[in-house]
Amino acid sequence: MSNTLTTIVARATGLPEDGIEVSPRSPLEHQSNRLYDVWAGDHHLIAKEYLKRNEWWDAPRREFDALSLLAPLDIAPQPVAHVQPHATSRGPIVIYEFLEGETWDRRRPTAGELAQLAEMWLKMNAISGDDLWESRGQDRPLDEIEARFHADLKDYAEWVESEFHPGRRAVDLCFMVLESRHSALRELAGQTPALCFCRADPRFANVIRRPDGRLGLVDWEDCGLRDPARDLADLMTHPNQEDLVSPKAWKAFLKPYLAGRGGEDRQLKRRIDLYLALFPIYWLLSLIRRGIELAQEGHLGGWMEHGLPAGEKLRRYLARGLAWPEMKFARQMQTLSRVAFFPSV
Repeated sequence: MSNTLTTIVARATGLPEDGIEVSPRSPLEHQSNRLYDVWAGDHHLIAKEYLKRNEWWDAPRREFDALSLLAPLDIAPQPVAHVQPHATSRGPIVIYEFLEGETWDRRRPTAGELAQLAEMWLKMNAISGDDLWESRGQDRPLDEIEARFHADLKDYAEWVESEFHPGRRAVDLCFMVLESRHSALRELAGQTPALCFCRADPRFANVIRRPDGRLGLVDWEDCGLRDPARDLADLMTHPNQEDLVSPKAWKAFLKPYLAGRGGEDRQLKRRIDLYLALFPIYWLLSLIRRGIELAQEGHLGGWMEHGLPAGEKLRRYLARGLAWPEMKFARQMQTLSRVAFFPSV
C-alpha cells in the first residue's frame, strides 16, 4: 500500500490523486512537526505531519478536535481530516484549509490589533462542552513546577562553578528571585479557578492577519482546558513577543479582556499577576538550559533568541523577575547591564 503523502491526502479528502500537488514548507526554528502545502487546482490545504512519537496520540487529536470546535467561529483553519498513525507508515497527519494572511511573528501590533486579539481570546474562552480536554501541562502540579525550577537552577549553578565563574552573580540573583516566589506559588496552589478553553501556545508567530483585517490563530496542538490567567501571563511573557509590547501597551488587550471575563471570574486579575511572577522564571530557566546545551556543543557564539542576543533576553527575564509585582523593569535592566550568564553571550 502506497504511503506517499499525495496518496494519503487523496484517501483522506476524496480528491483525485493525480490532481494533487504537495510541497514541504520551510520549517520554523521551534517546529516539532512538518508542514506541507497541498494544492488541488485552486484549492489550498495544509498537511501537518507530527514527528515526535510521544505526541502521536494526543497532539494531533487536540489539534483536529479544536479546529472542529472552532469552525463556526471562523478564527482558525477549517478542519478537513485526521489521519491516524496506524493508517500509514508515517506519523499522524492533520489536514486543514489554508488560512490566508500574514503572521504577526516579530511584528509589533497596534492597540487596535491587540483589542482584536482580546476579542478573539474571549470567543475562544467561551467555548463549552462536556468532552473538552485539558491543555498540555495543565495537570502538572505547582509544587512539581517549583521543584523543577530549583533543580534547573542548581544544575546551572554547578555548571557556572565548573565552567564560567563570572556567572556567579547571575546565579545569586536567580536564586534570590526564585526564593521570593514561594508565596506566589502557595497562593496559586490555594485557588481552584474554573478552567476554560485556551490556546496554551500563545506566540505571535501563530497569529494571522487576514486580508480583510480580521485575525486568525493557527497551531492548536497544545490547546484545551486551562486557567485563563495562566494563558494570558504566557501570552505577555512569551519569548516570541515579550520585547514587542510594553506593559503600558498591553492595556489595549487587558482592558477589553477583563471587562469581558472579569465579572464571572473575580480572582482573574490577581491570578494573572501571580502567574506573571512565575513565567519570567520559567522562560529564564528554559533559556539557561538551552545555553548549557549550546556551551557543551561549542555553539554559544552568535546565539540569538527571537531577534535579540541571548544575553539580553536572559537579562530581560531576570529583570522582570526582580521588578515583580511591577511590570515595568527598565530600572532593573540598567542594574543588570554587566551581568553575564554565559561566555560570549
